[in-house]
Amino acid sequence: MHVKRVVIAADDVHTRAWVETGVGALDAAIFYCPVGDLESRLLAEPCDLVIADAGEAPDRIIALAENAAGRGSELRLLLLVPADVLERLRLPVAVTADFVVRGSSAAEVTARVRALLWPGEEVAAHDIVRIDDLTLNLATYQAYLGDTAVEFTYLEYSLFAFLVTHPNRVYSREILLSRVWGTDYFGGARTVDVHVRRVRSKLGPEVSRRLETVRNVGYLWRG
Repeated sequence: MHVKRVVIAADDVHTRAWVETGVGALDAAIFYCPVGDLESRLLAEPCDLVIADAGEAPDRIIALAENAAGRGSELRLLLLVPADVLERLRLPVAVTADFVVRGSSAAEVTARVRALLWPGEEVAAHDIVRIDDLTLNLATYQAYLGDTAVEFTYLEYSLFAFLVTHPNRVYSREILLSRVWGTDYFGGARTVDVHVRRVRSKLGPEVSRRLETVRNVGYLWRG
């Protein structure tokens, strides 16, 4: 799964710390640059979100974001502005953008960033599980090996996600049937074996070796 890349463009260490507190609650990789280096930073490599300390002249930052969009970038923009700029602030049309007034809480930064990066689908850090090259999104039932989606069925995903989120503990087939398939399921316990084999085949050898068979008992995810 693509981890969201966030660039914080600010010269003041206190501003950086404030924004980092807000972004740090989310599943994103954070990078820093001085405001004066933002143009070269955007030319050098892509990012998903720019959080820029716009000061009294946000138009320059907006122009940089619009130029990046013109080159094909899909970045979003969050402007940090003083309250006295609000009357003349105009957000760009070509770039998805929002603003935060300096002095607002870190929680507001978190909310604004979530809305920009995951509109309608806010993803918190505890919804993401990473194992080597594998990423599980527990909020959206998605799995990725690197940037490639793993096509689990619903029950394969549910079984795997249950074991991964309960590591280093052995579960019998009967317990797994009860916890994953539900108490109304009347099939045989060997259906767990079938689903485990399918999960392993889709994970590849490096990750699947952590899904251990405990003889005469059940299965264990080695965390």
